[in-house]
Amino acid sequence: MRIRKQTGGSYPAWLMVSVVREGATSGQVGNFIGISIDITDRKAKEERIRFLAQHDVLTELPNRSLCQQRLADALEQATLTGEQVAVLFIDLDRFKLVNDTLGHHIGDGLLRHVAQRLSQAVRADDTVSRLGGDEFVVVLRHVLGEQELDTIVNDRLIPAVRKPMVVEGNKLNVSCSVGVALFPRDATDQEELMRRADAAMYEAKAAGRDKARFFSPETDQRVQARQHMQAQLSQALANQEFSLHYQPRLCARSRRLAGAEALLRWHNPVLGHVPPGDFIGLAEETGLIMPIGLWVLQEACRQWVEWQELGLVSDMQLSVNLSAAQLADPQLVSQVAQVLGDSGLPARRLELELTESHLMDNPAAAQLQVSDLKSLGVLVSIDDFGTGYSSLAYLKRFEIDKLKVDQSFVRGMLDDTADAAIVQAVIALGHTLGLKVVAEGVENLPTAQTLAALACDELQGYAFARPLPPREFEAWVRSQASGAAVEARSDRRRPK
Repeated sequence: MRIRKQTGGSYPAWLMVSVVREGATSGQVGNFIGISIDITDRKAKEERIRFLAQHDVLTELPNRSLCQQRLADALEQATLTGEQVAVLFIDLDRFKLVNDTLGHHIGDGLLRHVAQRLSQAVRADDTVSRLGGDEFVVVLRHVLGEQELDTIVNDRLIPAVRKPMVVEGNKLNVSCSVGVALFPRDATDQEELMRRADAAMYEAKAAGRDKARFFSPETDQRVQARQHMQAQLSQALANQEFSLHYQPRLCARSRRLAGAEALLRWHNPVLGHVPPGDFIGLAEETGLIMPIGLWVLQEACRQWVEWQELGLVSDMQLSVNLSAAQLADPQLVSQVAQVLGDSGLPARRLELELTESHLMDNPAAAQLQVSDLKSLGVLVSIDDFGTGYSSLAYLKRFEIDKLKVDQSFVRGMLDDTADAAIVQAVIALGHTLGLKVVAEGVENLPTAQTLAALACDELQGYAFARPLPPREFEAWVRSQASGAAVEARSDRRRPK
């Protein structure tokens, strides 16, 4: 019972009452003696236990069990009233990278921040829950239509997560992918509704992240195709389905071969030729990029040493791309050292390409990793420069050898003055910092000539060669060498 205090207020108590009789034989009740024990702490613990049974310990949001209960209640009411209910699956983009680079305590702090922002972005009768990891589910009741949903998701939820967060002194920029399913339009069953919202979320991931996707009849087909591709991809390395193509990189002035970039290709017996843009993102999400990336490094170095011994690429650089997961891997430096030792490739002949966004995900950790890589003697370049954060404050801190101008600017530079200005600025910036500059996506000779006039150092693109299989690359290099020899003989014979 609750005991009221003389001073006001009350407290929960355990009351034990004993009977006091007048005599041993009469049995007449004289009075009662009550002993009350304050059980405030016990009741608080019981309430906490009940709360934790239905809530996530870290964020104190409803857990999966309470989420499903509230969704069931919402659907039951919606069936009677005819209203619409929306289920949103929300997954943070590249959250694993935060845990891997900054530690799980920073990741936990980030999840608490996200939970608060999601709760603030919805209405009082909506439910924000955490299923586990970096997955959140939002149940929106009384939805008027897709337009209202679009406003809530794209104007409130996604921007709320996108704003920078500071966790223990670390400024973090994260985004989220959102999948939306609507009752009763997309499904009338609770499990099916959640499954379809989850499927739409994976579509948002595949579309480039940091966006929302609404479930459509085609979503299931694409999800099944994705799952089928993932099953094939998990066996591709063991089945030797990967190969490397090599795209030449030329000196802008002399047009002589300066090096080549190793590019991954996948040919599957069931799926046929799968473009890199279709499977690289999937490999990164599933963690398969780690063993695949190591294989690329090993095979490229082995092949380059073979060509060095043939005298084809004696003083030229081999470029290999590193993924964000590889850059965050504590074993990366030792793996690169091992590959160099096993293959016999001189470190100065290996160039590792990192994208701008990979460096900016965690600049402090990336700076240490790049510094350790440089201590091996390898070169480091920033790929797709100009498409990411382009933080000059961070750029000058990294020990970088080259900048690669993104092909989107190079391809449009002859027709778009803005693209031309960006290319010119990147070349000037690179040279000011003492870096070489490479232009990607050079598709015609006028573009090549303009880049050479701007003092760009190296060119790469279809104007010279597509990515070539090993045997075709050999033939291309030999043809270039013979052409250069013929030109040299002609120069010697020409009267002075």
